[in-house]
Amino acid sequence: MVNYTKLMEKLKEKDISTYAIRKYNLFGQEILRKFKMCSGTKEEIEQALKEYKEKNGKDFKADVSTKTIEDICQLLQCQPQDIIEWEVDLNPELSFEAIKSKAAEN
Repeated sequence: MVNYTKLMEKLKEKDISTYAIRKYNLFGQEILRKFKMCSGTKEEIEQALKEYKEKNGKDFKADVSTKTIEDICQLLQCQPQDIIEWEVDLNPELSFEAIKSKAAEN
């Protein structure tokens, strides 16, 4: 799960408001929405994503391109680890070993 809490804090530190983002066309509103939706504790993000799915009948598309991340790093003069926390819940069934084992069975 990607968490953008550090990004939102850095924007606040630099006094970059949603108004400034729109005024200077720093990045799109949909990108900002993704950052906001994926900020907070793991539980808060999971709850927000669950509520979105219940309301809209589909998963929230939270993906942001690496180009967008690079652009924001340039804007803020920082590195990706300064604005993103990324934790992957590993599923052993998706490992190469599991895929290879299933292929051998067939």
